[in-house]
Amino acid sequence: MNKYWQPLKQISDHLGNMITKDMKVLELGPSIIPFQYATHYCGWNTDESNKLPNYKIVDFSKDKFPYDDKEFDFTYARHVLEDLYNPFHCMEEISRISKAGYIECPSPIAEICMNSENYPENSKIRWKGYNHHYYIVWNKDNKLNFLHKFPSVEIFDSNQKNLEKILEHPLNWNTYYIWKDKIEYKHLQHSRDFECPVALSYSNLIEVGAQAALDFNQQFQKDLIK
Repeated sequence: MNKYWQPLKQISDHLGNMITKDMKVLELGPSIIPFQYATHYCGWNTDESNKLPNYKIVDFSKDKFPYDDKEFDFTYARHVLEDLYNPFHCMEEISRISKAGYIECPSPIAEICMNSENYPENSKIRWKGYNHHYYIVWNKDNKLNFLHKFPSVEIFDSNQKNLEKILEHPLNWNTYYIWKDKIEYKHLQHSRDFECPVALSYSNLIEVGAQAALDFNQQFQKDLIK
């Protein structure tokens, strides 16, 4: 099974068409492949602060970001929010400091597939998706939906071969969200949006998220090739 963990060139090129040279662009949590259009960076990694220009240390889950309101023309956050215990604070801060931006998180499909992570072939333990993530995230009606990733996802019955087939398409590995003015999101919570994590309503909600991801990605693919 091929793993599509790194930024996809077609998406970087698509975003590049939205960014001009005079723009001030912030990247949150740069990885080993920083966003090529970023002019500023922030995150918790002190090693990165020595390697990247205009880097500031920020705890995304609780700190007020050290920037002025609408200081940035564009903010890029790839594979950041699902790692946070409080992504909602982070999104409010991103909306405050930026006029527009792009968010990418792993798709619900990748989060319930047994082989999304790298495991030795003889490994007796395989977890579904990425076992260090707090949330399953999808884009529906141009709004990011956040569902807590409970350990009970491990006992849900899912067709792994079918999931791997879907993930043969690189685009299906992620959730994509391009926003302007303000990030729209919904926090799906126990007893309001679903019953206890082992109940049918929770697994059904994950299926809703997976289908929403597929539906969005079909249209997004068309946008990318225009």
